[in-house]
Amino acid sequence: MGIPVSVICLFVAPVSALLFGYFFLLKRKPQWMHWPMILSCAVVGVAAASIAAQVYSGHIVDVSPFKWMPLGSWSISFGVRLDGLSAMMLCLVSLVGGLIHVYAGGYMENDPAFGRFFLAFHLFYLSMIGLVVANNYVQMYLFWEMVGLSSYLLIGFWYQKASARRAALQAFFTNRIGDIGFFLALLILMNVYPVAQTRFSALFPLLGQGSPAISYVGWFLFLAAIAKSAQFPLYFWLPDAMEGPTPVSALMHAATMVTAGIFLMARSWPLISLVPHLPNTIAAVGALTAVFSGIIAATRKDLKRILAYSTVSHLGIMAFGLGLGEVSSAVFHLFTHGFFKAALFLCAGNIAHALHKPTASVDETGGLLKKIPVTAVFFVVAAFSLSGIWPFAGFYSKDAILGAAFDRGGWASVAGFAIAFLSAFYIFRMLFLAFLGPRKEQNPPEHPHEAGPMMNVPLFFIVLGALGVGWFGAQFYHLVSSGWLGASPMVKIPGFDWSSFTRSTSMAALGILAAYLWTMQWPSFDWVWRKKIPKVEKGFDADFGVKPLVGALTLFFEELSYLLGILWDKKTWDGWIENTSAWAEDAAKSVSSLASGRLNDSLWWILLGGGVMLLRLLR
Repeated sequence: MGIPVSVICLFVAPVSALLFGYFFLLKRKPQWMHWPMILSCAVVGVAAASIAAQVYSGHIVDVSPFKWMPLGSWSISFGVRLDGLSAMMLCLVSLVGGLIHVYAGGYMENDPAFGRFFLAFHLFYLSMIGLVVANNYVQMYLFWEMVGLSSYLLIGFWYQKASARRAALQAFFTNRIGDIGFFLALLILMNVYPVAQTRFSALFPLLGQGSPAISYVGWFLFLAAIAKSAQFPLYFWLPDAMEGPTPVSALMHAATMVTAGIFLMARSWPLISLVPHLPNTIAAVGALTAVFSGIIAATRKDLKRILAYSTVSHLGIMAFGLGLGEVSSAVFHLFTHGFFKAALFLCAGNIAHALHKPTASVDETGGLLKKIPVTAVFFVVAAFSLSGIWPFAGFYSKDAILGAAFDRGGWASVAGFAIAFLSAFYIFRMLFLAFLGPRKEQNPPEHPHEAGPMMNVPLFFIVLGALGVGWFGAQFYHLVSSGWLGASPMVKIPGFDWSSFTRSTSMAALGILAAYLWTMQWPSFDWVWRKKIPKVEKGFDADFGVKPLVGALTLFFEELSYLLGILWDKKTWDGWIENTSAWAEDAAKSVSSLASGRLNDSLWWILLGGGVMLLRLLR
């Protein structure tokens, strides 16, 4: 079976745009760099829609057109698998990613490194497409690493800033921890199931044989997801990744990078579900991450960092849903989250753009409702969606997960109540502080300007998704269930449950009310408590001690590396290298005595060599 034209377009369009941009536009017309990238996104979007329509009708594609890693009788094929799960992710990446590309064209137009930005930005986009359509773990790992490299280039895009360089390195090295886990899982799979060659369709049916190695693979894959999707305790790199431009934050948090870990766990669920205690552990880690980061988000002042901790929290909600067995609902929340989180980040970008700054804090905003009303309306819609308020998109996916938590009871139910309250509280605190007021502690700009059409038009379409994609839940579950390996026990279509709706909506309403009292009835409270109890603020800023611990561990390994370098490099390796020249000179003098320069000696050596070669030939 040949590879469909629509699948070819997924790779040919971005690669062509990158090559054309790098070899032609970068030196001649860097200000035009975004146009081939936007055209590429349009081609990929059409191809993704075509693929989704085919998958929805039951036409699954799993082809390996060529081998790219032959090793004797063993090989790895380059292939694609287009089932419900990959088609859903492909639609999310292509649609949201394409709209963010358009937004970035307006946001970054005055940046002197405009061309370099779009090259790295589109490489990020291509890497995520390759990851979601891969049909085997080795190929997924290749694009997994490309996503990590692209994120490093984009987080540190403004490398002139020390904070940007530090954040890029922190993200890169933290994700290496997860990458080691993924790599070890690969080695085990290739050793235990060589006949499957890590291809999903061949590997998953073999898992029922019950090899004890499966447990190690499951835990290592979970480690990979913890790092990439910023689960506790490896979450800390993600808030610091806000040093990159706002379009990078929007793409990373909505459709690429951090969603890759959740996608990996969903793709691997037939394997992970067989590992004893692992699903419960995933649920516990997800709940802890969601609640912990929700509390931190409620205390931050920088707008992008509030949203960054919000992303960590919602990634925790997705992991929580996976662990509770609501795999399809967790994937649905990944989809709806992509829209409302992209909208929120782009609204934050509009605010920063109005202030002529790369980012903004609550101290620099206030009263923006009257000054940039279009952005304010967009933010309100996305905030309701994030809070899980009916009938916005976030309600349909989030309520299904919270309903499962309430049904589980115990600690899961408590976590569900806390998640519902905190999500509404921190996002409406941000909304009230930024758009209402201003308060006496705030210093908003006098004449901020609304963003232009190139920024607001794509944002409008993303906001439409944040409003309405949840209404198509039945169609979504039908799409996702089509050809998803091991889908029968995983894809559940949750019905509307009044008990769950009442509990989650009541907690969200309490969160909104608490945010209103915090910011509007006591308008100075957000500044007063910081002055009165600075130790508490320091505790929040330190993420309850996690950041100092990470800093101490980093310093320990840095000092250890330096010490080993001194002991080995200076006292052992350098000495050995410096003495090699003397050893080589002595050896040359010894051998040179054999070269007398006499013709008679040379002839004897030739005769001896010829005799040895003849003897070898005759034997």
